[in-house]
Formats: sequence, C-alpha cells, structure tokens
Amino acid sequence: MRTLPSKRMSLLTEREAQLVLSSAPRNLSELTPRELRARIARTRRLMEKYQDAARRQRRESLRKESPSRSRRAEGNLNTLQKAEYFALTLERFEKRLATLERKEQVRARAASSPGPRRVKRAAPARAATKGRKPARRTRAAGRTAKAAAPRGSRQKRGGALKQERFPSLKRQAQASGRGRRTQARRDARR
Repeated sequence: MRTLPSKRMSLLTEREAQLVLSSAPRNLSELTPRELRARIARTRRLMEKYQDAARRQRRESLRKESPSRSRRAEGNLNTLQKAEYFALTLERFEKRLATLERKEQVRARAASSPGPRRVKRAAPARAATKGRKPARRTRAAGRTAKAAAPRGSRQKRGGALKQERFPSLKRQAQASGRGRRTQARRDARR
C-alpha cells in the first residue's frame, strides 16, 4: 500500500521535509557538488539518528531496555519509515553526485589529454580593426571587472558596477532574514 505524500510528510519536520523534497529530480539538477556533499552528510546523520531511535524503541517495546522517557515506547513503525525516507533521499543524492563527478572527470581528462593536433588558422588582420574590440577583463579583489574606462566618458559601465552591488544586497537580505527569525522566536515564546 502506497502512502500519500501528505501523510509521509506529516511525519517529518519542516526542515526534514525540505531536505527530502530537494532530492526530487527537478530540484537535484540545480544543486552543485558542494551542496550535494553537504546534503549527503546531513541526510546520513538524520538516517542514522532515526535508525538508532528505532532500535532503542524496539528494545523498549520488548522490555529489554528501561524506557528513556516517562512512557515506554509502544512501537517504532513511524521511526522506521522516517529512516527509510532518509535512506532513499541519501541514495538519490549520492547517485546525482556520482554522475556529476563522472562528468567532471571526463572533462578533466579531455582537457589534460593531448588530442589530435589541429592547425590553428591565423585570424584575419582586418578583424581587429573592424568592429568593436572585446572588453578586456582583469581580476580584481576576487571578481572580474572590466578594465577602467576613460574618466571623461559618460557611458555607464555595466559588469563591474553591477557585481559590486551584489554583496550589499546579500548583506541586506541576511539582515532582514535575521530580523524575521528573531521575531519568530519571540512570537513562539508567547
């Protein structure tokens, strides 16, 4: 008998449900290898936690162990189900990470192995004088920036200015999020 997703998700906390949902195929494609490794570690911890809890509950229900709480555990079906959800989630994350690592190895091998030598054609000399030159990029303080434009120019510079604004947006989002979390904690105490 298959259970409905809403019934399955009712066993999980909100953060656990988000973790399980992030292992859906459409969400997996958006994750980087680094994010996948972090989620694998988190999922493995949760799976082991619920497996241990199920083991303890089983021993308590068989009266082989004294109860850790005021009431003796009567069964461990829900705990076993949660451990199974996390085992399946872990399997999906690991499978996706393996495919990403395989692709990366193929790319690295292709880049490092000397392939068939191709004779490069010389670019026509008139191409450099005709049309617009490509923007020259320099590396500055961890981000790419366009080379400095002449001071007298009134034109807007695009890439570098836009990138310089991003950290301020991130700081602002972090501060407002922190305020919301603090308020939520206060509200929960009431």
